[in-house]
Amino acid sequence: MKPTNLISAFQGLKAFNECKDSEQKVVAPYKISDNEATVLGSFCDLLNKYDCPFAVFDGYYIGYSINQISKEFDLLRFSEDLVINIELKQELNLSYEEKIEKILKQQSKNFYYLKALQKNIFIFTYVENDGLYEYANLLNETKKISCEELIDILKNQNFDINIDPDKLFIPSNYLVSPFNSTERFLDGEYFLTGSQEEIKNELLKKITSDYVMYCITADAGTGKTLLLYDIAKTISESNKTILIHCGKLNEGHELLRDKFDWNIYSIRNIKAPTIDRYIDDTVKAIFIDESQRIRTDQLEMIIGKSKELKIPIVFSYDTKQYLSEGESKNIYEYIKTNYPEINIYKKSLTNKIRTNKNISSFITNLIQIGKSNSYLDYSDITIEYFENINDIKRYIHYLEKRDDWKCITYTSSQYSRESIDVLASLSDFKAHDVIGQEFKKVVFVIDDNFRYDDSGKLQYRKCYYSLPGMFYQIITRVINEMKIIVFNNKSLYYKLLQIKYLDKNNE
Repeated sequence: MKPTNLISAFQGLKAFNECKDSEQKVVAPYKISDNEATVLGSFCDLLNKYDCPFAVFDGYYIGYSINQISKEFDLLRFSEDLVINIELKQELNLSYEEKIEKILKQQSKNFYYLKALQKNIFIFTYVENDGLYEYANLLNETKKISCEELIDILKNQNFDINIDPDKLFIPSNYLVSPFNSTERFLDGEYFLTGSQEEIKNELLKKITSDYVMYCITADAGTGKTLLLYDIAKTISESNKTILIHCGKLNEGHELLRDKFDWNIYSIRNIKAPTIDRYIDDTVKAIFIDESQRIRTDQLEMIIGKSKELKIPIVFSYDTKQYLSEGESKNIYEYIKTNYPEINIYKKSLTNKIRTNKNISSFITNLIQIGKSNSYLDYSDITIEYFENINDIKRYIHYLEKRDDWKCITYTSSQYSRESIDVLASLSDFKAHDVIGQEFKKVVFVIDDNFRYDDSGKLQYRKCYYSLPGMFYQIITRVINEMKIIVFNNKSLYYKLLQIKYLDKNNE
């Protein structure tokens, strides 16, 4: 996408629609609806009435969406120190209060996304047959302004058509974790994506009006945990809820529980002698995170209590994430098969937010060399090699202290010695500790417990806990940068370098 001229854009869209042939698939030149295109024409007519310089119409991104989030802006215009956003709306047949609320809600949301650019921000809304509204972020208010005021701001902006918004907007900046950014989460300093909002609205409607069960399924990095906790927060504002985490509680869980009085429990707390202590008739909804890891007897116990008290349950899970064999339960299929009398619904999140597309591509090729042929810029992945384990320990210590890297390693057996023990000793932070969390910079170590077969597929030595499951858990915690340290395995190191430079090899 390139910046363009508003008059050309409107007239081009008009010409496109008049010539559009249903037989031929030609993509519209700009990503705005027909209604928005009509309002754009009205906006251009308004500016023309004031005989403003032609440059005022130039330099706009039209219908720009932030990668991976699908947050869309009607008009964006950039300079080195300033960004101007103008939203286009058809005439609003609402009361004054409803109109202001609708405009303000969108402007506030747009400000949230734009403030990460660390530029001065102007946000306007043009309402057809009504006028212009400007957002005042310090007061979180919107006020009506004259067209002359807007034109003065546009005239004085030294816009730069070479600024690429894809390089300004970093999708991971907008994913707030309930665990790693707990207070920001509680203060509501985040917005859900369109697909998250859609699932939330449908889920709330169903579980607050009837006895149902609901499943949210998603791959790592799609924001399913944020969605689950956001829904729990919404319901708990007026009703008692409980959250059950199928794993060890992390520091974020403990902060929510101890400081903010959330009813959060590890699944290990839910036992037959004590379940009545946690789930009684005052509970209005049960939320179970990482539920693919729940044991069948625990699931049966909770479902039984749910049926008895008619308490709806919301499950969140990813069957790809497991740490032991058997921890990949498909909750939806289990309940459909064993409890046909229960109304159960399922929705899936698909767009990855946390992991950037280049790292996601690298992870795909890490598991199966050559499977991903797109997003091959692997500059955020580094690969190191050491022959001495003590050098690795010193290097990890250095990275953690100096550059804020998070080293995640494997969980070894408590009952017997095994080949993974050397790597498990490198950090106290294990795969079991990071479920549901994410970190900007992750470093991990692989050795001769890993190898590639002749087809380029990664193979793993058998361990007490599932090595493929732990490895997947580790590599999907990464937000921005990944560092792989290879310990004394030359052929594996060489294979990883092949993956790292796949884009160069294809030149």
